[in-house]
Amino acid sequence: MNIQQVAKKVSLSTDTIRRWERLGMIPPITRNSDGLRTFTDEDIRWVKHAKLLNMMNVSSDFQIEYVKLAMLGKKAIPARLSLLQEQLDQLKEDHQRLTDQINEMEKTVEK
Repeated sequence: MNIQQVAKKVSLSTDTIRRWERLGMIPPITRNSDGLRTFTDEDIRWVKHAKLLNMMNVSSDFQIEYVKLAMLGKKAIPARLSLLQEQLDQLKEDHQRLTDQINEMEKTVEK
């Protein structure tokens, strides 16, 4: 699948996918003899994963580090799990903060 097809499939711009690859937020995409990106199903899963993390406001630094660790294979599983746990803890903290803000707003509206 080429980059235009992937972009359409995952509802992203081709520029975004290129930028994520350049930054290391997704692993490098294999290129054909003409130098064009050829996406595998695994590549598309990475793009979807990056999109999800982006929608959750997960930092690009986290995404880059996670991809680096994933590319190291099984030996990096403990480090990946630790990184994921840190991110999960941060998301829970962010969720609680947002819940508190919503509750305060609801109190204001009810007055």
